Amino acid sequence: MTIGARLREERERLKISQTPFAEAGGATKQTQHAYESNKTTPKGRYLAKVAALGVDVGYVITGIRAENVAHTPTELGYLRHCRILATRNLHEQGLKGLQFLRESNGIPWTDMPAVYQAMQTGEEPEPTNEGDKE
Repeated sequence: MTIGARLREERERLKISQTPFAEAGGATKQTQHAYESNKTTPKGRYLAKVAALGVDVGYVITGIRAENVAHTPTELGYLRHCRILATRNLHEQGLKGLQFLRESNGIPWTDMPAVYQAMQTGEEPEPTNEGDKE
């Protein structure tokens, strides 16, 4: 898969059409189309701007997904709330709230990603290339 194809995949994952996506990156729709069709390669300044939308820029460039990147706009909202809680030393309360949601909705512990399980138990997670469970 090419950089352009991964850029398009990220834009579609975020459910943003070409024009507003391009504008957020400081580009035109025509430039966005050129990026996505591999006619030209996006510059660093553009990538930095679209990263603010939730684009996994590392994935766009390398094809390897970062585990701590939101996969949907809803996940991005959760992630931003968690980061705010952490900056105010409320991270433990946030984790307890998420644990309550998981338990009250009958989601078994074994369905949680290995990284999350390790964070809760203090153990080292097994390295994987798979990322989180869907």
